[in-house]
Amino acid sequence: MPPRRSHKKSRAGCQRCKLRKVKCDEAHPICGNCTKHGVPCDFDDPSALSPPNSLVRYTTPSSSSNSSSTPKPSPSSSTSHQFPPSPNLPFHLDPPLPSTTLSPYSPTSRATELRLLHTYTTLTAPTLAWGDTPPAALAWQLAVPNLAFNTPCLMDALLAIAALHLRALTPSDPSLPRLFHAYMASALSSYTATLHSGVTAENGPALFATAALIAFQASASRRFLNEPGSEAEPYSLPTQWFHAFQGVKTVVIAAWPFLRSSDIRPIISAQPALALDLHPSRPAFFDDLLVGLDEQLLSLEEGERDETRRAYEHSVAYLNWAHARPEKARIVGFPATVSRRFIELVDRADSRALAVIASFFAMTRAVDGAWWLSGVARKEVRGILGLLDEEWRERVGWA
Repeated sequence: MPPRRSHKKSRAGCQRCKLRKVKCDEAHPICGNCTKHGVPCDFDDPSALSPPNSLVRYTTPSSSSNSSSTPKPSPSSSTSHQFPPSPNLPFHLDPPLPSTTLSPYSPTSRATELRLLHTYTTLTAPTLAWGDTPPAALAWQLAVPNLAFNTPCLMDALLAIAALHLRALTPSDPSLPRLFHAYMASALSSYTATLHSGVTAENGPALFATAALIAFQASASRRFLNEPGSEAEPYSLPTQWFHAFQGVKTVVIAAWPFLRSSDIRPIISAQPALALDLHPSRPAFFDDLLVGLDEQLLSLEEGERDETRRAYEHSVAYLNWAHARPEKARIVGFPATVSRRFIELVDRADSRALAVIASFFAMTRAVDGAWWLSGVARKEVRGILGLLDEEWRERVGWA
């Protein structure tokens, strides 16, 4: 990444921005962030804030009648799932670009958000279904926006992914990267706060949809790296892609009792893992990736060997399963299906794990027509091969 420009840290921001740990533009009488979210600002009214130890819910104009504090799960509910107070978030986002806030009450802002919402419902939503699954596409198109009207983090994530899609369609529009960063930063902030308060029947479906949209942006953002005219950066592994989809899996597990009877169940039912068949008799196109595994395991601590073997064997078995019928649903399900141990191996840049994900990205050429995957296969395969030695490059030479 390009070096950050030095700046003097200001301590004069409003209290609400300090609680959210976001940069305040210090505009008076209401700062830009508070204006964007339609919430009281202590510059205008010093008594507007809740006590500092409470979680604040940032509302959009469409939900401004709601309480300003995040509702806590009912003490009588035994099905609320708590997340740790400071999770290692499974995604990365560059800081918002300057001048990204828009007043929710200005005609310009309203027109922009209507444009993004229209883009999402008419263009983006149909591309998010895993395959030829009309019920899932309809859920993305209708059920998800309906949830978003009452869930700020989902609405922000929805508008962010629409801005990213528009950027792919109209790369000459300089406002779209700013809009994407502004809405996604806001989505991540409120999503994290809601996770901390617990997954409940009320927020479970919306949290799943938000996590899924965050994962899609982690995938789609890779296509904009090293664009023509931008400063070239060294290749970095797409670890955030895998972590983001693992995050979706975590939310599904926590929210499943609430998802199975919700309007977005068709999205879950279309997941490829539900049809996963890893029978040993399946054709083994990728089994060369397991050659020498026994010797490699001997170099590990005894307690790590079994889990590491399972991580490799499962990931390669999934590739064989997807390769036997290379459909979009099967191929793109790989990052969410592999184990956390496998992700750890990718994080360590383990050669065998890198060869596995190079093979995965090579297979994504079959679905390169999806806007959020366009051009990604070529970039990732080339980048990963550059990190491997000659022996491993030969094993994935077909890629």
